[in-house]
Amino acid sequence: MRKIVVTLTVITSVLIACSPKSSKSSAAPQAAAEAIKGSAKAGATIIKSEKCTKCHKDKSGYVPKHTFEEQEKVILGMAKRAKLSEQETADLIAFVKANAKK
Repeated sequence: MRKIVVTLTVITSVLIACSPKSSKSSAAPQAAAEAIKGSAKAGATIIKSEKCTKCHKDKSGYVPKHTFEEQEKVILGMAKRAKLSEQETADLIAFVKANAKK
């Protein structure tokens, strides 16, 4: 009986841990970033800064190859991971909007 309870507990824990989590809408960070006027020039500096290149190489060459819509979700996620301020996020969004594939 004890083995069954332990087994069910482990299975339940694994299922809960592996289940998809509800994600917060990306609209809130984007709305906050758009409320602050972003500078594409400052965004170009940020994308080449250590905040962005700490985990991967410079991705500024990636931007003109993809539309803003394709990059939007990635940008917001990376901005959160890099702990960018609202102003830095707005600048990065402005840079991507200005240089993304139309």
